Amino acid sequence: MWYALIEQQRRWLRAWRAASEYAEHVCDGWPAPALAHAVSSCYAGLYDSLPGFTDTPPPFVIDTVTLEGRRTAVECGIVARTPFCDLRYFACRGADAGPRRALLLCAPLAGHAAVMMRETVETLLADGDVYITDWKNARDVPLAAGRFGLDEYVAMLDDFIGQFANDTRPLHVLAVCQSTFPALGALSLRAQRALSPPASITLIGGPLDARLNPGTLGFAATSHSLDWCERHLIDVVPAQFAGRGRRVFPAYLQQAEIAILYPHRYVSLIELYADASSRGDVRALADARRALSEYTALIDMAAEYILDTVDIVFQRAMLANGTWRVASGANGADGTLVEPSALRDVVLLTVEGTRDAVTGAGQTHAAHAMCPAIAPDAHRRFDVEGCDHYGLFTGERWLADVHPVLQATFANAEAAWRLSQRARKTTRPALR
Repeated sequence: MWYALIEQQRRWLRAWRAASEYAEHVCDGWPAPALAHAVSSCYAGLYDSLPGFTDTPPPFVIDTVTLEGRRTAVECGIVARTPFCDLRYFACRGADAGPRRALLLCAPLAGHAAVMMRETVETLLADGDVYITDWKNARDVPLAAGRFGLDEYVAMLDDFIGQFANDTRPLHVLAVCQSTFPALGALSLRAQRALSPPASITLIGGPLDARLNPGTLGFAATSHSLDWCERHLIDVVPAQFAGRGRRVFPAYLQQAEIAILYPHRYVSLIELYADASSRGDVRALADARRALSEYTALIDMAAEYILDTVDIVFQRAMLANGTWRVASGANGADGTLVEPSALRDVVLLTVEGTRDAVTGAGQTHAAHAMCPAIAPDAHRRFDVEGCDHYGLFTGERWLADVHPVLQATFANAEAAWRLSQRARKTTRPALR
């Protein structure tokens, strides 16, 4: 396969990157700083603008946020570790932070590193402590760690949600894009086991019923057989990585997906980069480089996960038609039927963008019909006019339109949640 050859090309590009960093260091002594940064950024731009060629994703680096007009320190750590994903947290620990709700943000496993949602995390820190699924590159996961398909994804989210079982704070689960499918599956299975639901569930731009108005991704996933996908989309990790021998959907194939299926986001970030570079605006250039590097930081995905997604989410839409079973050691090969109708006593918010070319209209709102046991006044639907897929969780539309709706949902959901908690008379310690 092509993986080893592509990795050699990445090594050459890393050499270019080292040269660009050296050029920037040399240019620091030039008499015209703006020109120096413009020249050095041309070298860096060659590397930064290519998706999937970074060695490791950039760090989140959220040190402080503004709470009620004051800068407050942010603590970051890891609550739970799994071979394929860590549950990372960001918490405000200042004296003025006060009691904080818990927000579990399920970042999509769709090829991007979770750092693409840095702005989302930073914004949500105004509302509570944020816990995010921080995905690992499948090329770095040893074969001994086993497979990772949708069944394992659901089990992992179930465990992560279970981390909050003894927490006295209200929990709000937010899932974005492809994570909406396993998140709703995990929450449904927990409800089927009579476990307490979170205060609210927010599903943003996800293919819960991919049969409705299929977008670019939906057409791509259904235009070829599963056998074709396995033969043409899967490669094997070469020997120099810890995951050598693991079958993956490699990042190098996702580069074309970004450029062809979602060109607008990619082009707009490059335009911001080029504009800042041409103006010699050092701060704008740093922001543009950071946004571009976050968006283009790609990771390999386990082959079984991507094939499960094509099959179960897109080709057979098994959650929507009520045939999805999730296997576990206790239930054998047949698994447990996922029944969202078991969900109750929770506020359900779905968010869609009217210009979303990734997830078609109605695919996310379809969750409401799947959850008839939730009280009628606890169903919320929000359509963001003129908003594309990425605008649902980053940028101006996220800040001006989506985030305020989330804040109102959190507050309203907690009123009912506190009543139920008082009824149970719980006195449980909080999760760090």
